[in-house]
Amino acid sequence: MLRHLPNAITISRGLCGPAVAALLIGPGSHIVAFAVFQVAIATDLLDGWVARRLGAFHPAGAWLDGLADKVLTDATWIALWWVGFAPAWLCWSMVTRDVIVLLVWVWALRAHVRWGPTAAGQTMLAFEGVSVAVLLFHGPWLDVHWPTVGTVIGGIALGLSLISLLQYAASGPEPTA
Repeated sequence: MLRHLPNAITISRGLCGPAVAALLIGPGSHIVAFAVFQVAIATDLLDGWVARRLGAFHPAGAWLDGLADKVLTDATWIALWWVGFAPAWLCWSMVTRDVIVLLVWVWALRAHVRWGPTAAGQTMLAFEGVSVAVLLFHGPWLDVHWPTVGTVIGGIALGLSLISLLQYAASGPEPTA
């Protein structure tokens, strides 16, 4: 039963996306949404650690991990746009990028090919997580205009995703077994 724990953690991260969006859009609080997002994003490290500790690797786990990340961040990007906490160009660029990635995943599964992670792609995910967290925080602290900081970090994440795309295009897919 423990071998399913990493995937359960991963799925819980994905489910937090709609919860964060509901807290942000509904009568909740952006600070509570910020806290839920922080806990959810931390599970991205936890599920991999648990899988390694238990030796519980499954091909579906890697696919679920990426999907959960996208559900969490995309639901949050849309909610950030909805409440005016982030610029539309950034939110819709990030969501569109993820839709394209999902379409490529579906094609790759059917074509029995895959791309390995790139350093730029992994760094982009870190910048995206920080950007979303800063935009969710959205509060006054240390006389800093946090929406600007979050937008700049999000712009860096978008640039890194373009670099990653170019790396994927240059390397081409690898056949799967």
